[in-house]
Amino acid sequence: MSIDTKSWKAFAAAHAPDLTRTVFLPGLVTDPGHLARLIDDSLRTATRHAPGELRLRAFRPGAFDYRLTQRLVTTPLADDERAVDWLTRTAETDEECLAVNDVSAWNLELAAEVARIVGELDAEGVHELVSGTDVYTFVAHSGWTPFGIHKDSEPSLIFHLGPSPKEVFVWHDQPFDASGITPNPSFGRITFDIEEHLGTAERYLLRPGDFLCIPQDTYHVFRNLGPSAFLGLTLYPAKTRTLITEALWRASPPPAPLPPYPPAHALLATAESLLTPRGHAPATLPAAPALVPAGAPAAPAPAPTPAPAPTPASVPGSAGSPLLARVAHELTLTQLRLRTTGHLGRPHRAALPRTAPARGSLLRWARPGVLAAVPHPDGIGSILVARGRTLTVPGVEAEAFARLTEATTSTAPFTLDRLAAALPSALDAAERDRIARTLHTTGAVIAR
Repeated sequence: MSIDTKSWKAFAAAHAPDLTRTVFLPGLVTDPGHLARLIDDSLRTATRHAPGELRLRAFRPGAFDYRLTQRLVTTPLADDERAVDWLTRTAETDEECLAVNDVSAWNLELAAEVARIVGELDAEGVHELVSGTDVYTFVAHSGWTPFGIHKDSEPSLIFHLGPSPKEVFVWHDQPFDASGITPNPSFGRITFDIEEHLGTAERYLLRPGDFLCIPQDTYHVFRNLGPSAFLGLTLYPAKTRTLITEALWRASPPPAPLPPYPPAHALLATAESLLTPRGHAPATLPAAPALVPAGAPAAPAPAPTPAPAPTPASVPGSAGSPLLARVAHELTLTQLRLRTTGHLGRPHRAALPRTAPARGSLLRWARPGVLAAVPHPDGIGSILVARGRTLTVPGVEAEAFARLTEATTSTAPFTLDRLAAALPSALDAAERDRIARTLHTTGAVIAR
């Protein structure tokens, strides 16, 4: 792990999950160069293999820079090139900068490092990051934060990686009168009158390896003192309405498609179709998407079986409602997808292995809890969740995978053949081999 585990555990115990105080931990990152190189590799993978899917934004002082964003997306990093040098090579001035969200999705090792960091912020049975975590990087050379003094709606966890230091100014009280504030849709209220307010701020000098926690709704601004990058974490609070609405949508029979601009009564009819009682025979949903090896063509989705006609036998929301059970199942799957990725976004396909490992090569589990199993809601077997992706396994109960899911806590190496042999004996040899290979191509098991 690239951080001082003892100090991080103490920080998590004292401040997580609310993170309501500004906390400075000098030297928390014990190997900032290693984390920086993993970010470089992530950006290299993204810009070479799927640049159109990279969540990158470039800025110049006071404005979003569309042209630089396009140049960065279409200019891959060279071999061994650092992100700070890539920015220098691509930007027109040294006051331009860039931010990349979900950067851990592009590198399995970076995701593993961050998952261990985030894992300390969870307290099992007490609180959990049920809406996930954004892992981002900010790369700059000189000048102030391009959007001025601002505040964020979630806490900001900043791991500074260098190579140059960076200044941070933080205001805990309202430092501005109304005339100096500009409403901003992304950052609430901002001001570019930076210099005149510095005297009332707390100043922190971040050297490579230093950490700073900035609480939500706390005004702050950065000043770049040379080329540098930091790793940032945004812990999202529970988006309850979104989670439950999405689970309801996934759990219900697919409604008839609506036109782009339907009349209001058509939208109401769709909502009613989702909530209509379906009797005790549950509707058949499309099978969970199979885990497909990276680069392989996806199999066509099976056509859904028509749902039985509505009957008054089951009341929506009652204990025996098939819909209620399915919503609960979908919420469970949503959380297992997050838990098996360490509460991060699942790996992008470009970061996953493209070929099977060499016969006899040693593998290991990517992280504890990277694999989970739950009963299939239609009683046809089980669903495996591996690093955020799902696989339906017909004819095998979820309990049959218990020893395998427990084995993810082990650090002992194994081969692909031994992994296949550890799968439930109810599966034939070809299916065990297929599932073992799928666990590798989804990043659940990785090279030792």
